[in-house]
Order: sequence, then structure tokens, then C-alpha cells
Amino acid sequence: MKTFNCVIVVTAILALSGLNALAQTRKDNPECKPNPVFNRFAGEVMGNCDQARFKDIELTRWKKPGDSKSGSESFKVEGEYWYYLNPVQKDAQGLPPGTLEIVRNFENAVQQAKGEVLFVNSKYVHYHLRKGDAEFWGKAGCGSESGGGGCGAIQHQVIRVAGMEQSVVVSSEQIARAMGDEGKVVLYGIYFDTDKATLKSESTPTLAEMAKWLKANASAKVFVVGHTDMQGSVERNQKLSRDRAASVIAALTKEYGIQADRLAADGVGPLAPVASNAGEGGRAKNRRVEMVLR
Repeated sequence: MKTFNCVIVVTAILALSGLNALAQTRKDNPECKPNPVFNRFAGEVMGNCDQARFKDIELTRWKKPGDSKSGSESFKVEGEYWYYLNPVQKDAQGLPPGTLEIVRNFENAVQQAKGEVLFVNSKYVHYHLRKGDAEFWGKAGCGSESGGGGCGAIQHQVIRVAGMEQSVVVSSEQIARAMGDEGKVVLYGIYFDTDKATLKSESTPTLAEMAKWLKANASAKVFVVGHTDMQGSVERNQKLSRDRAASVIAALTKEYGIQADRLAADGVGPLAPVASNAGEGGRAKNRRVEMVLR
């Protein structure tokens, strides 16, 4: 699990000197929420937008970071999603912003935010940056050219890294089957604050089902084992995984009355992955808690 220590505020995207923002003659679409990463380009109006709790997008990056001559490759990221296609009004001289102007503005804004420019072409900047405790991937640029090198609308696709909300909770009956068949159960309904061992309230339904199975099998003793992804040092992740397992046990004993001597906490960090850590989808699968028969 990657540690986010610094708070980064993304600077506003500024138009080139000499361009003045016009008064908004076109109203914002009230259905559109603010862009979570960038402030508006001069004259940009909230137009078409979309948002999803969990989705993936395809991005491009140079094979060697920062080396445009190294070739490029596509990859996917997933998480909370925003999409915008926002018209841009012309300036006081009646000129639209240039496509290259927009690309350079986004490129500079990412760099000023101490983010990573993954890839740049004639229309879009693909980027990766952090803002506070949140991690963002996306692309921004000209979504509608207006001729003569001008741009009529700015497009954004943004992903905030987040694991999918596990709406379907494993039941005590499913726990019983998994314990009987494999001697363990994998639990994805246990949630923690980012890079911490603090349980989130969303974990309650899964904790209740764990406790139900433990009460129905009063002689069973188990290990509660934490697992993380590969982001950050192995040592840090191993400690984090052990601390998270201990938090689960503390909840089971204090809130559900399970005897402490039946439960033992351990953590293996990133050392037992069930998927590739190359993409967020795989990393989300690797972040889990398992209950293993002793």
C-alpha cells in the first residue's frame, strides 16, 4: 500500500498572457460536479459530464518514463470515474484557445503539482498525480477541434484510485463452505482507512458474518491474516498487514464477544498475491483479509 505523505494542491490552469476570460454567456450544466483535479481553463464552461462509482479507462505511457523516444504502451486503471466535455468560449478578440496551448497548459499544471506526465500527443496529456491523500490518473486535452489549430471543447477523463465497493457480503454459510473445502476464507468486505489499520464502518456486515460463523463453531480457532498490494516497502506493508489483522481481531472480541484466545493475528504484506500488481484491478484483489483455520 503506497504511502501518501505530502499534501499537493493542483495549481490552476492559466491561459497564456494576453488572453482574458470572457463573462460566462453560457451557463454551467447544473448536473456537473467540479473536476476533482484541475481548476478551469479560461472560458471553460461545464457542459457534458458523467460520473461512476467504479469504472476503468485506458491510458498511454512512454515505455521509459519521460522518454518520448522509447515508444508507448497502453494500460488500464480503475476506480471512481469522472468525464467532462466542456465547451471553451472565445477570447475578447473572438479567438478560440489553440489545441497546443491547451496541451501545454495541462502539461505544465501536472508538473507544477509534482505529478508525472505519462504521455503527450497533439491533443492530450496523460498523467498521474496525487492530491492530498487521493491518487489520480487521467487524461486531459482538446476534445473538439474547431479548425485552424483551435479547440472548441476540453475533455477530461479522471480516475481516483479506489477499490470497488463490495456490495455483496460473504455470508456465514459461505464462510462455512470455504472453511470446509479450503481451510480458509478470503474476505474483501473489510475496509481500512488509506495506509492505516483503522477499520471503516463499511466493514460491519462482513465482521458480523465472521462472528456468526465463529459463534456457530465454538471450538474453532483461526488466524486472521492481512494482505496488501506491492506499493511501498515490503517491511512497511508487512507491518501494516499485521496491524490490520489485529484491528479485525479487536473488533471481533470487543464488539461481538469472540474469545481472544481463539484468534491470532498475522500479516504477510505483499508476499502472497492472487493477481498481478501491475494494475489497480490486481492490486485491489491483493488487498484482502483471510481467515485461516489453526
